[in-house]
Amino acid sequence: MQMNAILPLAILNSQEKAYQHLKQAILDHEFRPNERLRAQEIAEKLKISRTPVREALSRLEQEGFVIRSGGWGYVVKPVTEKEAMDIYHVRGALEVEAVKELIPRIDRETIAQLQGCLKKAEDKLRQGKAREYRYHTRTFYRMLARATENSCLEHMMSLIDDRVRWLGAMITERNTDRPRESLKGNWEILRAIESQDAAAAETAVRKHVAGAQKSFIAYVRSGANLNVA
Repeated sequence: MQMNAILPLAILNSQEKAYQHLKQAILDHEFRPNERLRAQEIAEKLKISRTPVREALSRLEQEGFVIRSGGWGYVVKPVTEKEAMDIYHVRGALEVEAVKELIPRIDRETIAQLQGCLKKAEDKLRQGKAREYRYHTRTFYRMLARATENSCLEHMMSLIDDRVRWLGAMITERNTDRPRESLKGNWEILRAIESQDAAAAETAVRKHVAGAQKSFIAYVRSGANLNVA
């Protein structure tokens, strides 16, 4: 942050533009694991210089989304099967804790907000807008975490949010039924929360995450391991 603070505003704006463009493309699987990211091409597309693109790539390297290749340039970081399973394991633990903490404090307003989020996801899925669909499903979990009023839990869930979305985009490429399965699982979780049934909520979360794990393994074994370390 200190280093960025001394840069001219125009550079900061260009760097943020490059960062957001690259990160969203990676998370949406438009740039695939092991794909080379050419600073000059990206700069030309965004109509900016190469310097902010390089700064954005360095930032993404620190976040674990890209790696240096051959001493120069960057490629999108491949995801190992173990890394994916670790993410799902942590995700399951955090989401189970979130629903347990939320249930005693749930109210009608929060239920309505969560329902609205899933209805928006349904609409986007029906329209074939995968990126927007994923945005609303991840918003559902961010909203759920925030409603627990446990800032530590909310922060920890936010740390893996991008990676959950990233894995989801990979899975959807090979399993077009997964978004509908995932949305169904989200509704099951919400119904259990609304009923204040902690056991059912935990079961629904674990089932949902297990489904994602299974889909990722199928994704790798279908031949997509070319994109996975």
